[in-house]
Amino acid sequence: RAGHPTEALVELRRGVAVGGARPDVVAQLHWEAARTYSDRHDLPRAMASCKELERKKVSGPDTIPTPQSHACVALAYLGWQRATEALAESATALSQDPNLYDARLAEGRAHELELKPIDAEASLRAASALRPSTVDGEDAHVALGRVLWKEGKKDEGVGELRAALRLDPGDPDALFELASALAPSAESTGLFERATRERPSFAEAWLALGAVQLAAGNLPAAKDAADAAVKSDPGSVGALVLSGKIALASDHADEALRDGQAALKIVANNASAVLLVADANARKGEIDLALEAYQTAWGLDHADPVPLVHASQACHAAARDTSARAFGAKAAQEFPNYAPGWAALGDALVGQKETKAARDAYRKALGVPDGIIDRAAIAQKLAALQ
Repeated sequence: RAGHPTEALVELRRGVAVGGARPDVVAQLHWEAARTYSDRHDLPRAMASCKELERKKVSGPDTIPTPQSHACVALAYLGWQRATEALAESATALSQDPNLYDARLAEGRAHELELKPIDAEASLRAASALRPSTVDGEDAHVALGRVLWKEGKKDEGVGELRAALRLDPGDPDALFELASALAPSAESTGLFERATRERPSFAEAWLALGAVQLAAGNLPAAKDAADAAVKSDPGSVGALVLSGKIALASDHADEALRDGQAALKIVANNASAVLLVADANARKGEIDLALEAYQTAWGLDHADPVPLVHASQACHAAARDTSARAFGAKAAQEFPNYAPGWAALGDALVGQKETKAARDAYRKALGVPDGIIDRAAIAQKLAALQ
């Protein structure tokens, strides 16, 4: 749990070696070994540990699968993101023991992986009911809380995650999920920090912490978090992109460009990395290179309005207001509730001396719910056009 799987496996093997007189304890140790291997995405060794949960025949070397071994195999498949196989194994386990907590938990997590939140919620609620108030039932609360808040049931999800932390206040996964559900907020920042203290190699938590610190303008703390994320996972595209965003916020465009290019060497079609390259080139005044990258980023992710908005802003800054208007209009058309798109369009229209249309765009920016804008600045621009 603290992020030291190698040391954990050494202790688990030692426990198996000395625990022969307690088969129940040895079984738990094999289960924990399987979970550790699964977390490391080592399917063969996880499967070998699950094999130890099978029942030995009276004579001969053969073994018979048990509900526990099937549930264990389901867990191992989840480590490889193989939901279909995990569901098959958990179904077999539950057909033999409908009240097997680990099988029901694996079933719920597999449904979550399949992007079936309703099925996941039902399975995870059933798992939670099997162990409502014990520490070893905490994983069900964490998974259920994550599914609920991502499904839009934030209050219920937060309640489940707080329940998990009441059972185990130091669980880094529960801390991380609760922080994610509450972000952005002061509490979420503190929770991300606690998660990284409990598991110093928790790259995903470091990334989230760095992102919230960057959003708050706390660049030194954001850089520390980004550096820790890179150290925890040197091949992480997300960590490189975060480092680049922080460099860009610190007016180090060349450094940001290097980070973006390094990320693209790892994953050539990562939209966030392409967007970082575009933003860095725009900051350097390389507008044509920036526009090419903005168009590529938009092509890679049509669900993200930011490339269109940033392209509009870059064109406006370069006095290319015809292009700025085109990008801003596209953003407003594709994402009519996204305030930054309307604000960018308003700026472009001001540059073209389209006063009435600019007023309408600024009013729209102030009236739609999504995205973050400087409302006072937009209101001031609008007042200047009256």
